[in-house]
Amino acid sequence: MPGIKDSSLHCSFPSSQSSAEHSARAADLSRALESMGDTVMPIWLNKHAKVTEFTPVMLISVSDGYERAQVTSVQLDLASLQAGSWASLLPTFKQALTRLERKFSHPLVWCRLEWPFAVREWQWQALKKEIKRCKRNYCRSGLAFVGKKFPRLLLTEMELNANACLYSGNRVAHAEVNQANLERFIKARHGSSQMPDFADDMPVWSFSTAGVFLDVSGEAPSVHALDTQPRRWGRREAPPLTAASTGELIARSTRFLGKQVSQDGHYVYGYFPCFDRRINTYNVLRHASSTYALLEGYEACADQRLLNDGQLDLIRQQILWALSGLCSQFIIHRQGAAYVVDTGDVIKLGANAVAILALVKYHQVTGDGCYADLADALALGIARMQEADGSFVHVLNAADLSVKEKTRIIYYDGEAAFALMRLYDHTRNRHWLDCVVKAFDYFIANGHEKAHDHWLAYCSNELVSHRPERKYFAFAVRNITGYVDFIRERITTFPTLLELAMAFHKTLLKLEARPDLVDVLDGFDINAFYRALHVRANHLLNGFFWPEMAMYFKAPATIVDGFFIRHHSFRVRIDDVEHYLSGLVAYQQMLRQGEYASIKSSLGNKLDAATMASTTGGVWAVAPPVGWLARGVCSWSQSFQPGQVVVARGKDKGRGCLPSVVRTLVAKGASAVLCEDSKTYLDIGTPVLQVRNVRAAMLAIGQRQRRCYTGRVVGITGSAGKTTAVAMLAHALSYNNSVGQTQGSANLPVGIAWNIASMPQEAPYWVVEMAIGSMAQNTALARPDIAIITNIAASHLEYHHTLDEIARKKALIFQGMPPNGVAILYRDMPQYAYLAEQARIHNLTVISFGEHVDADIRMLEFAGNSGRITFDGAIYQLRMNAAGRHMLLNAMAVLAVARHDNLPLDAVMARLASFKAVAGRGEVRAIEYHGVAITLYDEAYNANPLSMRMALEAFAALPVQANQKLLILGDMLELGSETEALHLELLPILTALSARQILLCGQHCQALAPLLGGEAAGVLHFADVKALETALPGYLKPQDCVLVKASHGIGLHALFSP
Repeated sequence: MPGIKDSSLHCSFPSSQSSAEHSARAADLSRALESMGDTVMPIWLNKHAKVTEFTPVMLISVSDGYERAQVTSVQLDLASLQAGSWASLLPTFKQALTRLERKFSHPLVWCRLEWPFAVREWQWQALKKEIKRCKRNYCRSGLAFVGKKFPRLLLTEMELNANACLYSGNRVAHAEVNQANLERFIKARHGSSQMPDFADDMPVWSFSTAGVFLDVSGEAPSVHALDTQPRRWGRREAPPLTAASTGELIARSTRFLGKQVSQDGHYVYGYFPCFDRRINTYNVLRHASSTYALLEGYEACADQRLLNDGQLDLIRQQILWALSGLCSQFIIHRQGAAYVVDTGDVIKLGANAVAILALVKYHQVTGDGCYADLADALALGIARMQEADGSFVHVLNAADLSVKEKTRIIYYDGEAAFALMRLYDHTRNRHWLDCVVKAFDYFIANGHEKAHDHWLAYCSNELVSHRPERKYFAFAVRNITGYVDFIRERITTFPTLLELAMAFHKTLLKLEARPDLVDVLDGFDINAFYRALHVRANHLLNGFFWPEMAMYFKAPATIVDGFFIRHHSFRVRIDDVEHYLSGLVAYQQMLRQGEYASIKSSLGNKLDAATMASTTGGVWAVAPPVGWLARGVCSWSQSFQPGQVVVARGKDKGRGCLPSVVRTLVAKGASAVLCEDSKTYLDIGTPVLQVRNVRAAMLAIGQRQRRCYTGRVVGITGSAGKTTAVAMLAHALSYNNSVGQTQGSANLPVGIAWNIASMPQEAPYWVVEMAIGSMAQNTALARPDIAIITNIAASHLEYHHTLDEIARKKALIFQGMPPNGVAILYRDMPQYAYLAEQARIHNLTVISFGEHVDADIRMLEFAGNSGRITFDGAIYQLRMNAAGRHMLLNAMAVLAVARHDNLPLDAVMARLASFKAVAGRGEVRAIEYHGVAITLYDEAYNANPLSMRMALEAFAALPVQANQKLLILGDMLELGSETEALHLELLPILTALSARQILLCGQHCQALAPLLGGEAAGVLHFADVKALETALPGYLKPQDCVLVKASHGIGLHALFSP
């Protein structure tokens, strides 16, 4: 993995404070800085397609590895930035570094260069409210305040979180401004004279940052681009984990965990790193379990030579200290049995268990059996804590072995059974297996699998090695069933989820050897499980203390290369590191072996009655007849097909059909009603399925049907042309078979869900439209094999603010794609390099199209409705029924799909030639309007600056006399603060376009009228659609060609509705 191998695994912080050491390190940093231009400038240029007041600002953070980073912001020369002249910028950087260097006792080893993007202005009160919407420590934006000496005071996201400025204590689950910490930090960073007044209406800006991290602590400097994806902000970009890169993480975290062991046999239990506070409590159970993980890490490092001999010898010594401390200080013996005594003079079932795991692992790894008798004695202690019914007593009083707590936490049960199985596997003492079998009968009878516990997964996997019985495999499956989406989507790193998944993976491999038992997997999606497993493993990278993150905390050297829990104040505790490490050791083993279960479970793609109920969690208020099947789901009446389940509007009133529409669709052949309140529909004469929430039910059905689907899914997004691209691709691919496609431009999660729930499972392709809103959820739902990004342009700027932010959010589509998927990108957009880079980070193949000289599929020339394109050394003439450059560009994206999937190009091109534009998006039709025959060029569904220019360009190219052309243009909405400027940018193309008249509608278009010459030049303005509709018949002439284009909210689409 780039960025792991040459980082602090091999670094040693300078201990000398000599001037020679300082000079040498300063020279290293200076040379590395000079060579960074080729890395930094392309990233900066990709983030700054548009100039704002924040554009010339650069943030510089440095640390010596021992003390918290010092940060400053500098104002750079904009012309040099835009020209990519790194040499011109270097003096400013070096001056800043010289100033910062004086604040440290040791030479500088780490440096971050960052710049703001996705800047958004707020009022203080509104921003504080917005911050509370985030989970604790998951607010990932920097803040900028109005300065007194400087225009803006910038505080990065890492600074704010590392100084607990957005943390109000562990009893507050959400992020919240900690005013005292914030003011203390601003005073330290900028001085008390710069303190904002924090009035409710005070202006404040939130921002994200992009940039690079420079590390000169190792033998050679290394430079890493910083990630800008939401869950990965703040750490280096890295491709998906491989066996090698996972091995590097194992080596680093094993060394870190070993360093926590003192010669007295105790661990440094943990840190709250914001202010370098040690955790002064102790937990012997976690001492033992961390030693077990340390042994796992040591074994992996020794077997693969991930560390040198000296490092391995030190870790082995640290293991001996930890085991010696455990055995000599915390274990008592009573009547032949041994017990681990934990803090508070208590004996925990789980402590005995993890002590056994550590002792057995030590014997396995080293061959030293000195602890064999003690492991047996600890196991006897566990056996004596087992009741007649198979359950365990969880906590005893150490003084007299009396029961303190019969049940504390279900973890203890799994730990005990797992430990006894490991010991049985090692010694073959039948007594330990009998104890586990007895315990498992109790676990099964009492539904322990509902806890989805990783320890239960571990012991299940061990048990089926020796007792491969149906009930134990079935328990293991139930232990994870219904939890796969949680494993994939949980925002916290939650490392035990990876342990759970890895243990189940091993169980699947065993189950594969028993074809007579694989029916226990019926309904379980193995492919979805493995996708979730890989996502979870890679998410653990976000909990690793990379140096570029550790540098912002008070004592970076104490935490770098450890693992942390973000929502617990970035806590680094030995058991936190333990769980990350154990999960990664198992994950790397799987990657090295390359062995995955390939059992085909009978998930089935039919929506029968039982499937509908189990998928939605609903109950049939009116049961369907035997053999009933649904043909899909209908939430939008215009997409209805007979046999679909119609969704009744729920309590939130935002989804589904009104009761009158439900009854109409039932009369037309709906197969059932899905609703929240069945009483309304008991008399409707068709089956009725009652669910708690119709939105959640639709999402669940969509997720299930996507899991069942075995064909190819193409997800299409972009600022303009999504719906046309969907329709064109579906039309082109249906040369031989039907193709599923999005109906009604329903491109948000619920719309995607009901669409894919209704697409034919037998179709070779599904083509799914995906909006920028909720893109992370959209892509998790659609899981496209191929993604097409048609363009990036000014659209919905009220919500997404900048083109850079739009590109970042569009790039989230890649997160839901499988490795080796395909990203098809418009080569001419300024954000191409960024999007291509993000696609490659996700191991996707990138195919580009456009007019750019480097496009894989390149347009050579275009005129009217035809063009010449080239790819793979051949030139093709493509003639389209639908006119316009944008139509040809969409066709080129279609050809990229055909080319990659080896489809017959002749057949696809023939289909493209017959494609007709979609209503409201370029459809051409002859109509009569108030008795006047005209040709309507209907672009009225929606508009943004890019789609407006495309439509005007196509209309201008029509071979029609100017006196037969009439333009009807309305406002472009949701453009935020750029609204006026973006409307005025239409002036040149409108001035050059020859037309008899231009009719403008809406307040934002009004400014164009006088600039185009007003009424004298045939340009008229109307306040709204009603005024325009009244006057329009007077401006139409027979045989006119009329273009109508506006945002949907203006209402021009209703003027000529069929």
